[in-house]
Amino acid sequence: MSRKTVLTILLAIAVLALAGCAQLGPEATPAPPTKTPKPTFTHTPDWTPTQEVFPTFTPPPTATPEPSEPAEPEEGEDTPSEDVVDEEPTAAPEAARLTANQTANIRSGPGTNYAAIGRLSAGDSYPILGKNAAGDWYQFEIEGREGWVTASLVSVAGDAGTIQVAQNIPPPPTPRPQPTAAPRPVNPPAPPPPTAAPQPTAPPARRYEFNIAAVQACNRQPAGNWFDGTVYKGGQPFNGALVVFSYAPDGPWATPPQISGPHEGYTNWNAGYYSHIIKASDPQAGEWFVWIVDAGGARISEIAHWTSTGPGDGCNAAVIDFDSR
Repeated sequence: MSRKTVLTILLAIAVLALAGCAQLGPEATPAPPTKTPKPTFTHTPDWTPTQEVFPTFTPPPTATPEPSEPAEPEEGEDTPSEDVVDEEPTAAPEAARLTANQTANIRSGPGTNYAAIGRLSAGDSYPILGKNAAGDWYQFEIEGREGWVTASLVSVAGDAGTIQVAQNIPPPPTPRPQPTAAPRPVNPPAPPPPTAAPQPTAPPARRYEFNIAAVQACNRQPAGNWFDGTVYKGGQPFNGALVVFSYAPDGPWATPPQISGPHEGYTNWNAGYYSHIIKASDPQAGEWFVWIVDAGGARISEIAHWTSTGPGDGCNAAVIDFDSR
């Protein structure tokens, strides 16, 4: 071993011995521990608060409605009017109405040339259905059928302007042919006068001015009883005769006399024509006597006699002519 190595080893042993002595000396008295205050707890959030800003409410824009097209009305519906104006209701005009001023014949058409189908008594009143074109006859309904009366014998109440010309005016009846006067018998030539030939007896003098009263026909009439005819004088139609009737010969008159020929209220009658209504509906059976009187009521004609059979198809409408020969 070299010297240098031995020195190194000796130096190392000396260092170790010194270190051991230092550890064996008296221990120093430790200073009393200082109380360390506990830390005060301060809550520290782990997030930074941010002031929340709420959005200001803005109302959504209001949509401006577009004008809508009016709905097309369906077929059969009425289109409503844009301008509706409440108006006071207008009172409907009062319907026209007729009232008989006196006894008047009811005709099947507007004229005395139409058949008589009934009779109005004074005060009878009916609604007016129409008029003729001339406005001198009125149409009305009686017992389910239409009749006509001359305007000259009735009064009209209500709005006469509402009366329209009737659309169902019956055609004028065919004029009844006038009876042909019977031919006069031709006297045979006188035979030679015999000796002491007897003188012919003079015909009896006639008792009345109208010495002929003849029932010319008796017709079927289920609606009622009436009779009409023509008054002649010398074979020619005669106006102004006063014709009456009764249920007995020379009995009380059933109605006032009827004047033959045209006269007030019956201006369309033929010359010499007259008409009497016994019952306008529901014909009755009976014996009827017809004659002519003068202005004083005295009989001046023979009496015509006929019989009505009542309901059914028998004789209820007679034709009676008078003549003066």
